[in-house]
Amino acid sequence: MSIHAHVFKGLEGVYVIDSAICLIDTENGALYYAGYDVRELVEKSSFEEVAFLLLHQRLPTKSEFKEFTGRLRASLDLESRHIETIRRHAGNLDTLTILAELMVLEGSGKKGGEPGDLEAAINAIAKVGSFFSAIIRIRSGEDYVPPRKDLSFAENILYMMKGGVYRKEHAEILDDLLILHAEHGIPASTFASIVTASTLSDLYSSIAAGMLALKGPLHGGASEASYAQALRIGSAEKVPQWVESTLAEKKKIMGFGHRVYKIYDPRATVVKQLIARHAAAMDSEAKRLYEVTKALEDYGQKVLAPRGIYPNVDLWTPILYRMIGIPPDSFTAVFAVSRTAGWAAHILEYWRDNKLIRPLHLYVGEHPRKYLPLELREVS
Repeated sequence: MSIHAHVFKGLEGVYVIDSAICLIDTENGALYYAGYDVRELVEKSSFEEVAFLLLHQRLPTKSEFKEFTGRLRASLDLESRHIETIRRHAGNLDTLTILAELMVLEGSGKKGGEPGDLEAAINAIAKVGSFFSAIIRIRSGEDYVPPRKDLSFAENILYMMKGGVYRKEHAEILDDLLILHAEHGIPASTFASIVTASTLSDLYSSIAAGMLALKGPLHGGASEASYAQALRIGSAEKVPQWVESTLAEKKKIMGFGHRVYKIYDPRATVVKQLIARHAAAMDSEAKRLYEVTKALEDYGQKVLAPRGIYPNVDLWTPILYRMIGIPPDSFTAVFAVSRTAGWAAHILEYWRDNKLIRPLHLYVGEHPRKYLPLELREVS
């Protein structure tokens, strides 16, 4: 049997769904959530409002926003089973893995396939923020701090993580980052969520699938890898030599290149603006990190831009994460806290016209082959 087919490696350039949630304008370097420019949303909106926007593809009215934020805050509290799971794993598992386990636990016994299951979506968005804070808090040897109903989502994350003491400016930075990372089309993690949801698995398990896909250094793990890279370089003066030797060894420079953007990542522009706005809040570590990152972008663009490779958002976000006190090994996890809103939105949208995702593969091995008993096989 002979089959002539073209295999699209990595599904590059292949449209797998239609969606009203996100538009990535690759020609003009812009990102839109349900038609709204993410730059304007970062400037004027809040994460709670953006979560509503992604789930409904429209902005809420005043009464709808009040109800939505109330439901989010009501879902922030953790149960003893959550705390016990965190205490059991905080010392031996990474933050993202624990988040995924907690999501699966939350979905135990739940059914999937309901496009109107906003209750589950809201609960997932709220819970992942509390899970994240509790993991960081308990891992540091401290007791769980319950959320406050008078604080915003971003404020509660820092409040719970830091034991009640947080800076208002840091909460503003986190809120902006949550908005910026809430949605980005169909990267590997979102596709993993949709594939899982297409089987009519529950929403929580589908989100957990996205979280685990996010662990890879070529996706969400890139921010942690970018941070570690900056530490290895050490100082701005060492950047040119480091870049040249890295390229000579044909190794990847983290924070550069993107499957979708062939121009400068618009999210990186927003992050740089946020860094400039909050520059006075930088400590000595953040300043050193900024100097290395700035030198890496400047020199990296000289040699990589002619090849169509430009800086992406993961080059710059570690600076803001460190400014607000996120542990480096949890950068990817805070990304997941944000992206849960986008994952949930895509899952509910896909369920409106669900079809099991089952692609084909092109077999390239030998066939048919005759079985040879073990005792007759020789090592060649």
